[in-house]
Amino acid sequence: MISSIYNRLRKNALYKDSFWAVFGNGIGNFLLLFSGIIIARMLGKDLYGEYGMVKTTMFTMATFSTLALGNSSTKFVAEYLQKDLSSVKSIIRTCIRIVLVFSMAMCVLLFVLSSVIADFVKEPQLALSFKFLGVIIVFRALNTLGAGILGGLKDFKQVGVNNIIAGSTMLVLCIPMTNFYSLNGAYISLLSSQVCLCILNMYFVYKLQKPITDYSSEKYGKMLLAFTFPFALNELIYTFTAWGNNLFITKYATLGDLGILTACMQWNSIVLFMPGLLANVILSYLSTSATSDGHEHQFILKRMLVINLISTLIPLFIVMFFSKYITSYYGESFNGMNVVLLVAILGTVFTCLSRVFDSNLMSEGRRWTAFFICSIIYIIQFILTIVILKLTDGQYAAMNMAILSVVMSVLMLLLYVIEYRIRKLQNA
Repeated sequence: MISSIYNRLRKNALYKDSFWAVFGNGIGNFLLLFSGIIIARMLGKDLYGEYGMVKTTMFTMATFSTLALGNSSTKFVAEYLQKDLSSVKSIIRTCIRIVLVFSMAMCVLLFVLSSVIADFVKEPQLALSFKFLGVIIVFRALNTLGAGILGGLKDFKQVGVNNIIAGSTMLVLCIPMTNFYSLNGAYISLLSSQVCLCILNMYFVYKLQKPITDYSSEKYGKMLLAFTFPFALNELIYTFTAWGNNLFITKYATLGDLGILTACMQWNSIVLFMPGLLANVILSYLSTSATSDGHEHQFILKRMLVINLISTLIPLFIVMFFSKYITSYYGESFNGMNVVLLVAILGTVFTCLSRVFDSNLMSEGRRWTAFFICSIIYIIQFILTIVILKLTDGQYAAMNMAILSVVMSVLMLLLYVIEYRIRKLQNA
């Protein structure tokens, strides 16, 4: 019986793609996580808070720089592979050009405003890091886009392999570089891993689309930007609220608090990483089924909710069970992190389900609905972050922010479920 089930799953394309998205990328990001733990232990919570501030700044700006074309490229490439093969190359090239231009613009913007930002948080030493590490924005944005395009081409295995290689690069470099060059060494290892992943993703995008001989001269820039505009606007709000949250934590609390919160949220991201990578699988299959049979679409939606939940609960329980051991490895400067970690990871259960509903809205072209739900949550969380930090004078900032993140993840899922139920009743 077990053998029969295994053979059936092995031949099922959805489960096969889900496996590679989970397994390959899970290992790659475990390597990144382990690298982060080593860096945190070697730097201590204050310097790690500075490292976390710079890293978060680069990654959140890179998120906006993609203009949501990471997921949109998955949708359009998957769709046009079926209905118009000649347009695939044009769509891929247009996506790359748009992301390249916007990410470079964000890099320049950060360079110009670096001193202003550093002065605002009263950490002038951050200005130099912002100036010379802004290039990470470009590579990170192209990495996200490359993974999206490969998802549309349904080469999830290669996405996983690329992440493993990039994670290994980070792990190999972080120990000697951080040991010899402290914080600057940690930055170099981070940059190196992003450059490595960018080269790999873009190489395989080029390799997979090269055999497509048909090429349409039609321009898809306006269509892509028109479709992604609500999502890009949502990414803009996310960028400034998420980044703003860290800025205010640094301003009203300490870099040490941010260091603890950054370490906890890294574990939060690891628990959610498998569902995050499954987003491309979900979007690819939902986009295909959305244009065909409605029952098949609902079946895939329910199936992906189950897969996402299982792929979240397994690492969640593992992290909870080993939480004391995990936090002890960070060193004495991270005292009190264990409780914050246990609280922070609870929100992943609700977030993993929300992501499926978000992908479903995107596959159906309900762009503004997804925008309003996400934006409401981001803005409320940003406002509450400032209010809580001021009312508490920055005391227990890491714990308070962890609790707030759980509350907001519950609210987001609730809004998605209400929207889904109302629409289902309307279509009945």
